[in-house]
Amino acid sequence: MNLEKNKPTKIFLIGQSGSGKTTLGKKLSVKLKFDFLDTDESITNEFASSISEIFKSKGELFFRNEEKKILDSLKNKVNIVVATGGGLPEINDSFEMMQDNGLVIWIKSSPSEIEKRLLNSNRGHRPLLFNNELSLIENLETQLEKRYDVYSKADLIVVNDKIDEAETIEMILEELKNYE
Repeated sequence: MNLEKNKPTKIFLIGQSGSGKTTLGKKLSVKLKFDFLDTDESITNEFASSISEIFKSKGELFFRNEEKKILDSLKNKVNIVVATGGGLPEINDSFEMMQDNGLVIWIKSSPSEIEKRLLNSNRGHRPLLFNNELSLIENLETQLEKRYDVYSKADLIVVNDKIDEAETIEMILEELKNYE
C-alpha cells in the first residue's frame, strides 16, 4: 500500500454557497501559480444568465448536468483550483470523480457565519437559499444537514468561521505541505 501523498495538481473547493469558495479559490490559485475555474461562473457566462434564470428556464437538473460536464472536461487538466457549486458534490458520482482526480477541500462555514455574509449578496446567484418559504438561516441549516455526509468525506476540512481570507489561505497552504 502506497502511503505517500503526492502533491495535488487539481484542488476542488466544496462547501455551501457563501462559504468563500470563489474568493479563496482565486487567491489560492495565485499563491500556487495554478489556473482558477469557478463552475457556477463558467455556466452563467456560457448561458449569459444568472443561476436563478437557468434554474427557471432549464431546471436545476440541467444546471447540475452542466456542472458535471465541466468536471469531465477537467480530467486531463493540471495545476488548477476549482470552486464548485455547493450542490455539485451531491450529483451522481461527482464527488468521487473529484476525489479520484484531485484533492477535495471542504470550506466549512457555519450557517450563521454564511448568513452574515449573504444578507446583502446577489440573490440570483443563490436560488436554493432565497427561493422558498424558509428564512435564509433555516435554508442554510437544512442544506448543510442534507449535504453534511458528502461534504465530510473531503480530503481536508478547513473551518473559516471568524478568520479572514488570508488566514484561511495560510491554513490551506500549511495543509498542502503534507502532500509534498
